[in-house]
Amino acid sequence: MPKKVPKKNVSSVLVDIKKPDYDYKRLPKFETVNLGRIPQASVYTSKKTRSIVWGIVGACITIAVVFLVVTFFNLNEVKVTFAEGAHTVMENFSLSVRALKEFRPDKATASLKQNNKELVSLQKTFSKSYGQALFDLVGGVVPLFKDAGDLIGKVSMLNSDMLRLTETLVALQTNGFRYFQSDGEMLLQNIKGARELVHSITSQVGSLRNTVATLKSISPSFEKFESVVSENYLTYGSELRDLDQFLGGVIDLLKGGEKHVLVFFQNTAEMRPGGGFIGSYADVTIKNGQLAGIDVRDIYDPDGQLDLKVVPPQEIKTMTQDWGARDANWFFDFPTSAKTIIYFLENSKMYSEKNITFDGAIGLNLNVMKSILGIIGPVPLEEYKVVIDDQNFFKEIQKEVETGKDKIAGEPKRILKVLAPIVIERMKVLSQPQLQDLVERIGKHFSYKDIMVYMKNQDIQHFIETTNIDGGVFNLPNNFWGSYLGIVNANVAGGKTDVFMDEFVEAQIDVDTNGGTFTDLQVTRAHLGENEKDPWWKATNKDFIQVYTNPNASLISLKGNDIKNLVSKFDYDASGYIRLPQLESIEKTKIFVNTYHTWAMQAFGKSAFGTWFNVPAGTSKVLNVRYQTSGDDQTAVTAGKVFTFVFDKQSGVNTHIKISISAPLGYTWVESQSPVFSYENENPESRITLHLTLKKQ
Repeated sequence: MPKKVPKKNVSSVLVDIKKPDYDYKRLPKFETVNLGRIPQASVYTSKKTRSIVWGIVGACITIAVVFLVVTFFNLNEVKVTFAEGAHTVMENFSLSVRALKEFRPDKATASLKQNNKELVSLQKTFSKSYGQALFDLVGGVVPLFKDAGDLIGKVSMLNSDMLRLTETLVALQTNGFRYFQSDGEMLLQNIKGARELVHSITSQVGSLRNTVATLKSISPSFEKFESVVSENYLTYGSELRDLDQFLGGVIDLLKGGEKHVLVFFQNTAEMRPGGGFIGSYADVTIKNGQLAGIDVRDIYDPDGQLDLKVVPPQEIKTMTQDWGARDANWFFDFPTSAKTIIYFLENSKMYSEKNITFDGAIGLNLNVMKSILGIIGPVPLEEYKVVIDDQNFFKEIQKEVETGKDKIAGEPKRILKVLAPIVIERMKVLSQPQLQDLVERIGKHFSYKDIMVYMKNQDIQHFIETTNIDGGVFNLPNNFWGSYLGIVNANVAGGKTDVFMDEFVEAQIDVDTNGGTFTDLQVTRAHLGENEKDPWWKATNKDFIQVYTNPNASLISLKGNDIKNLVSKFDYDASGYIRLPQLESIEKTKIFVNTYHTWAMQAFGKSAFGTWFNVPAGTSKVLNVRYQTSGDDQTAVTAGKVFTFVFDKQSGVNTHIKISISAPLGYTWVESQSPVFSYENENPESRITLHLTLKKQ
């Protein structure tokens, strides 16, 4: 049993070392210490301490945020600079995307370089105002502010990648043809590099959109920035995806074994709805991204080995019993014409026996060849005793085709076979300024429909459709309110006279109070070839002319046209001929309007009125057409409603157009500040689109 310690030896104060001469009895009484448990601070003391700590933390955050707002967002210079700079940056970005869509990467590069300067300026202003430091400080606690601090960096990275993409595309635009001729591996490498950049940019645009969407609550400056990004985000995303898929389709086309693409040489002296008559073409062979061969052919070569029996268009049945590739450029919609020509060629034994198919077709008219010859210079052809240049190309070639020794030998287009390889070799050694000149000219030819492209690959075709270089007919949207117009000529046994035809189109369009329209159209065609020596230039221009307009249009009157009573008596069905659906879908809608000796039909979502219009050399004639569209609930007239006029140009025809559009009674057009809006263009591009806004008087 333990021995008890006397009380007199127990002190109420426990210390390790006692201080001498100090009276410990004067100390206040303490609680008994229980060494069996851990001592705890009092509840009162703990709450008080936490309150003080969080108060200090909250005050620090509040001070930092308030200081941030005061020093950054409330400084007028910073607010204005940021808001204006952000708008400029995004607008330049929009311009660059549109420029890429128009195949103008050089223009996109200029916009993006301007962005670099603007972003550097924004970053300097941001840092000078202590905004970056404060965003970094507060961002450690509130992630939203960290995102704000990183915003300019994200935009800068996006801009840098866009700049790299445009520079890559500029290099491809400048050197792509050289790579295609002699370095397919380099061509594919550059295209793949461009596609990788597009992937990165697409991801960054999405990330930027999400970032600014969360930041707009911080400041009106971010709200404006978010508004600009949001307005264009869907467009950016869609167009970048289209570009990505397009580049992927091009890579698939170029890589691997032999691929074949057709190049149609369209003779605009003999017009057809899809452009000029295709008298000759080139079979271009591609292998591993590189040009492997070019075979220039007369269009009659494959037709001579075609066993198919196909019903031709009604208008050429009296000229030819059978339909073939030579007359298949019959559709105003170039992709439809291209697919039809490819169909005939692939069914010709010339290609079917070799299992050759074609991945697409490119239509080129005479203006393109003139541009190329203008850059590479005159080409001497010694065996023909002629020098071909941009001024005499067409007449000399046509003369050789019509009367030369090659025609007697049964190969009238041989001169093109001789000329083509010389032109290609000359193009290999063009200087940098010459290449740049050629690139600019080619760009203009696309915009004027001198070059049209169709590809079987849907990713490629979709992209060229959205960039309006496919030569397709405009697709009217479901809610379209306005007026559509297309004038389409087809030379049928009218010589090579279209090169001397001048065309002037004038239309007066009156919009009524129900939203319907009444159109008075005059088409004037003048034949200026009367002084030419060769008979094919000064023959009568025999034209089957079609007026394309709104699908619900009805013909009121037509005069100035010619009557053609000659019709084919051949029984195609009894003779086992097949009908192609792309033609049959149009011809089954045809109705002959006997009063005006005119055919009314439906084609490509439009109404069309077709008639004969023949113009002898040295004369001028006018075709007058009146038609109307009725209004309905969708076209009800109200202030602010937008009326749209669309004109689709025919490839190879220089049409001087003059349009006058009258607003409904009691309204004016905002764009002209008048009840009448007038437009005139002596040589329009491939498509004219006018948007007019109604204003109540």
